[in-house]
Amino acid sequence: MTTTTPSSPAEDARGLPREPTARWILVLIAGLTIIWLAVLAWQVAVLPDRVATHFGAGGEPDGWSSKGGAVAFSVLMPLVVVYPMPLMSLLALRWPQSINVPNRDWWVATGPRLRRFERLLREDMWLIAAATLFVLIAADVGITQTAVSGDGALPVAYIAVPLVLMFAAIGVVIARMMGSRYAEQPDLG
Repeated sequence: MTTTTPSSPAEDARGLPREPTARWILVLIAGLTIIWLAVLAWQVAVLPDRVATHFGAGGEPDGWSSKGGAVAFSVLMPLVVVYPMPLMSLLALRWPQSINVPNRDWWVATGPRLRRFERLLREDMWLIAAATLFVLIAADVGITQTAVSGDGALPVAYIAVPLVLMFAAIGVVIARMMGSRYAEQPDLG
């Protein structure tokens, strides 16, 4: 007589097919990635050997880097900070007790619910990643434009406007998460 131990909802969820990310989110990320790569190519082509990379409150440069350092920063920030963000959704399948969202007990009760939760969280993390990538692109454009213009000062609009837009976008994502995004879904019983 063989006995099988009942599997946990997390084990069940890991055995289910991955739910696809919404197409519009993938298009958004792809578009921002293309813009980021174009800005990188522009930086490589036009940045001088010495680049202002940090600016005070008035936009005056107060920190400098080499061209290689500036380009490396422009490459590494998205690769290390932005693109890995959606991977945090996998924690839902490995460590479901860490989940802290509305209706938590409902979401972790079954494998299909946990699998759906992972997709919803992945999509939310992609949107936060997109907002963050937008700000990094804007900073790269500002640094590059300042370097090639010869003015020396970074116009505040290159940082202030993207930051306001990023915080607004993240605020909308969080409000949606705390609102109906994680409500019980009838198709999952």
